[in-house]
Amino acid sequence: MNYATNYYKTNTDTRNKILKRFSMFDGVGLDLTSAKSYDDALKMSGLDYSAEKVPLYLADGTKIENHFGVAKSDNPSCILGVVGNQYHAVGNRDAFAVAENIVNEGYANYEVGGPSMKSQSALDYAKSFLVLKGDDFQIEDDIFNSFVVFNNSFDGSTGVQYQVICQRVVCMNGMVRYLGGKDNQIKIKIQHTESAKDRIKTANKIIMKRQNDIEIIKKEAQAFIAQGFTRKEFEKEIIPLVLEEKKLVEKDKERERGHERVAQVVNDLMQAYNADDTQNYASSAYKVILALSDYESHAEPLRDTGNGQIYMNRIVKGMALTTTVAQYIAKTRNISIKH
Repeated sequence: MNYATNYYKTNTDTRNKILKRFSMFDGVGLDLTSAKSYDDALKMSGLDYSAEKVPLYLADGTKIENHFGVAKSDNPSCILGVVGNQYHAVGNRDAFAVAENIVNEGYANYEVGGPSMKSQSALDYAKSFLVLKGDDFQIEDDIFNSFVVFNNSFDGSTGVQYQVICQRVVCMNGMVRYLGGKDNQIKIKIQHTESAKDRIKTANKIIMKRQNDIEIIKKEAQAFIAQGFTRKEFEKEIIPLVLEEKKLVEKDKERERGHERVAQVVNDLMQAYNADDTQNYASSAYKVILALSDYESHAEPLRDTGNGQIYMNRIVKGMALTTTVAQYIAKTRNISIKH
């Protein structure tokens, strides 16, 4: 197997077949790789909409004070959330405008975007996202794709945020920073302004943070590669840690089902640990990290709600399981990274 194959540089049909069922973006949003402009990206993804505050009334016609509904701008009957007096809706066009600066400067290209998904893969217009693909980079012989993910919400939950995430090409595993505590999950909140100068400042800040995050991911990888970690240690320390984090504690009423879930998780973890694409890092802590990132990126949920965006959500939220394992190894083996 050629671990250095970059499927993002093949023709569209081959790319889509290879990435099918593996990429965090498979089946999520709409393909924007052919977008030539910001307008194209918004129209192709169905993101060219905003929202407006509307009054709320009880069934008897009494107006609810200090609370408002948020209605989709092109469909007033579609209520996206309930908010307070201070809420100000920012349309996707304004929320993601900084992405246009990044693409126009040649630092990235449009990748995928659209309304988010909820259970049964129903579209959730209250939340939306846009993904840019930046330059690829290497760790040892592995190629990684880098992305910038923008999120917007109309329900008052998160506002506008962005995050850098990466993807190991050989297996489509998600990769994020692991050893910085809360610093790993910093999301720059984009100020909503009509000023092009402010947008350019924000764009530059994002570009710099993306470069910084990638350098830290590389440093973390090298530190884990240098740290020995045996299969026995994986079985004795890491598997119990994962089971504890997943709260797979046996209950009397669910004893048989609990055994089945534990057995399935253990089997999936060992399969990820024994995967061919981790053998170059045998007996190292990095092999453990790759196994966990593989497991977390692709493991089926214990309860399937039919949300096609679940895999992307895991990675965007910071890959909690892999981060816990990485921090455990760093703490018990005295690994530290100078940022």
